[in-house]
Amino acid sequence: MTLVYRPYESADYPTLVSIVKDTWHYEQMASPNIAELLAEVFVSSCLCNATHSIVAQVDGEVAGIILLKDIAQHRCSMGDRWRQVGAIGRLLMHREGRKVMRIFRNVSSVDERLLGEIDTKYRGEIALFVLDSRYRGRGIGKALYERAVTYMRFRDLEPFYLFTDTSCNYRFYERQGLRRRAWRGETVRMDGRAQEMTFFVYDNRDALRGCAA
Repeated sequence: MTLVYRPYESADYPTLVSIVKDTWHYEQMASPNIAELLAEVFVSSCLCNATHSIVAQVDGEVAGIILLKDIAQHRCSMGDRWRQVGAIGRLLMHREGRKVMRIFRNVSSVDERLLGEIDTKYRGEIALFVLDSRYRGRGIGKALYERAVTYMRFRDLEPFYLFTDTSCNYRFYERQGLRRRAWRGETVRMDGRAQEMTFFVYDNRDALRGCAA
């Protein structure tokens, strides 16, 4: 197995859309076409929200990515912004797409309210962390995360935070020393079905105190 870590390239975009769609099971909440568009909106929005990227590539294939944000220096490139706007526009052309988009806007609103409950001035954010299911359990995800932390420490982007929820492996972050700072339970309705979810904000403030001691 040849494993390479490198920056994001525009050619990675379709593969990342596919990984996101499969990881969060978008086709269980929408038709295949809408699921694809929803994944495009999500990936393009995360790219707009990031200032640094690390891609894990296995034998020439994209296995995963972690996107980081320098909050003070963040600027979205015009190319990423146009891609995001185009994806949102194509999604909103469909009635089903508009319905699903409302759900994700509500989730974003929950995240922002949670962040507002925390009295901390963050310098960095993990904007996206996703790994293809075929490559889990091989230590690739942990190596991606460790490279991200090393970068943020080198660039003085601590403390940092991230959003996650019960649809993800949120316990992973606890094993890496992050702590839950805020959380909220919500009922999310998709395709007429109610799903109970909990949304979290994690950060590394305790890890910083440990280093200082």
